[in-house]
Amino acid sequence: MSNKIPVYIEIERGSNIKYEYNKKSEQLEVDRILAHPHVYPHAYGFIPNTLAPDGDELDALILCDTELRNDATYDAYIIGALRMEDENGMDEKVLCTLVDSDLESVESSVLAVIETFFASYKIGCPDKWSRTFGFMGKEEAMELYKRCRAYASGSLALS
Repeated sequence: MSNKIPVYIEIERGSNIKYEYNKKSEQLEVDRILAHPHVYPHAYGFIPNTLAPDGDELDALILCDTELRNDATYDAYIIGALRMEDENGMDEKVLCTLVDSDLESVESSVLAVIETFFASYKIGCPDKWSRTFGFMGKEEAMELYKRCRAYASGSLALS
């Protein structure tokens, strides 16, 4: 199985507006405005046709210097994932790039910014919290993606 996947972008890099895609209205809706100084470090969205253990699609970031627009789908390559938990349970963030690569090619400062953002971006939001637990490599992230595809198709039950 290729590690190239579609990623739907909800939030552009540098935005402090947390959008969520509403399946019923088929449009992006503002969920909340992040407290200053929090802005998304990279384009953020989800992988269509997946179901993560938290009941939503599997979250993804596309790491690149290109300005990616929201409300668009991009072909990207899985290179790893951030292990994360929030008030709804495990909430991993799959890391992708526009060219096939691996997590080791990403500068440690870039990974530190991503981990710091997701560890703190819910500060000040009542009844919301998040914790991070480091990163997983490409193979483990691919297994996570395959499991979430199986959950979405019904061939594997969420436990």
